[in-house]
Amino acid sequence: MIRKRRINNPFDFAFGIMYNEYAKELHEELEIPGIFRRKSNVKVRRKNGKVLEMDASYVVDPDFKELFESAVVNLEHQSTLVDDSKIIIIGDYNIQQISDERLPPLNVIASHLNEEKSVKEYKRTPTYSTKLMFLDLGPQNNQKRLSNVSNIINYHEESITINNALNLGIIVLFAPRDNARAITRQVVSLYKKIKNKPKKLEYVLYSVITAMIDAYFDDEDEFQELMEMINNETEDEVIGKFETEIISENKIRELKQELEVFASENEQVVSENSQLRSENEQVVSENSILKAEIQELKNQLNNK
Repeated sequence: MIRKRRINNPFDFAFGIMYNEYAKELHEELEIPGIFRRKSNVKVRRKNGKVLEMDASYVVDPDFKELFESAVVNLEHQSTLVDDSKIIIIGDYNIQQISDERLPPLNVIASHLNEEKSVKEYKRTPTYSTKLMFLDLGPQNNQKRLSNVSNIINYHEESITINNALNLGIIVLFAPRDNARAITRQVVSLYKKIKNKPKKLEYVLYSVITAMIDAYFDDEDEFQELMEMINNETEDEVIGKFETEIISENKIRELKQELEVFASENEQVVSENSQLRSENEQVVSENSILKAEIQELKNQLNNK
């Protein structure tokens, strides 16, 4: 039986959970240049007045390997190819970041897709371009991460770190789509083997893995099977927190949709009012011309 998905934009949701709770560790495990310092503003007001949000924005210090001065990172999770419209938006993000931090931007794209078909550079002026750095998160990288974390959990479970465990979220989020269900099953099995997980780590991993189960499994029976497996190894408090987060996310989405409808209707009303004002101005102008002509006729009659 085909099931209805519970989470809107599960990939963005999963990425957001990891960044919000473990920004430094995510930066390190994705092997992005620089040393994480702190988070930065993610809200951007574009020239058309619309406010957008970056997936992740943060300041890094030089590592003196690839990065030799401080920078502000714009980390974008992409489940689709980067096209012209997306890279233009990223360029607008950079303008906001430079204004906020007075630092050069570093645009990083995290995606399971091969970068070859994506736009990598957009020339905005003769001397300024928006350029992108693509992380290698393809099938080989995914398999390497899975092998490494499997080895740690199966043979050295007592020494697993937050960074090690966070790879379970990275693996399932960036899984090659043609093999995502099999990889998700492996990740669920590994999650079950981690004992004495810190509450925050358990919440993050449970949320990310559950979101990906929701994204990859259309069959209701398969979905319920995996959810039973992961729920049996997760504290009720964590499950309750996740359910509350989902309800909140869905409510926010509904409110945003209502606001978009209202904004669209408001724009239409404004447009109609503008048109009415224009028509009214035209009528007033025509009336003025008629009054002038009538006055001219009166003057002619009086002069006879």
